[in-house]
Amino acid sequence: MSLPLVYNHLLTPIHLHVIYICMKNKITLLIIFVFIILVPGAVFAATDGKTEKKATTSTSLEQRHKELREKKGNILNIILDKSPQISTTRGTLVVEAFYDGNDNKSWDGSDYELKDEVRCTVDDIEYSLPAFIPALDYNARYKISCVGSGDFQPTIEQKNVLVTRRGQVINMRIPCRKTSK
Repeated sequence: MSLPLVYNHLLTPIHLHVIYICMKNKITLLIIFVFIILVPGAVFAATDGKTEKKATTSTSLEQRHKELREKKGNILNIILDKSPQISTTRGTLVVEAFYDGNDNKSWDGSDYELKDEVRCTVDDIEYSLPAFIPALDYNARYKISCVGSGDFQPTIEQKNVLVTRRGQVINMRIPCRKTSK
């Protein structure tokens, strides 16, 4: 006996096993088959109606459709949406401060690194130097302003940085001088 499995997507391996066992008794098979097909559909329809009533009373249909459109994670959104940028496609800024003893604005053998003596602000976030600032947008211009704290003052107070390549790492060294006390 061959069964036309119209609803084969609803049949699990357990359902198929029960059908195989009951194949000798056609009436039992018919009852089980009807039970397998109709009961899940009736239960689903009953619960779907309840959730529909709750949705219409608590939120409007427009809000529900908007929420469904904004819902992420389904297969179409994964395939068709723009993927989030990973850190290698964004820029990284490494900022260090050093004491420039001979005022030539470059790091020489006699100069030394300053830790926690200078603070810089990038994109309205304040960093204590040395700083590692990841996830800078590609083709974006950032204004960096620095202030000294205590014994050292930066000779360059403001500087602009432009991320010109994806994944670019920008190393910036800020020369500082001692304040007269």
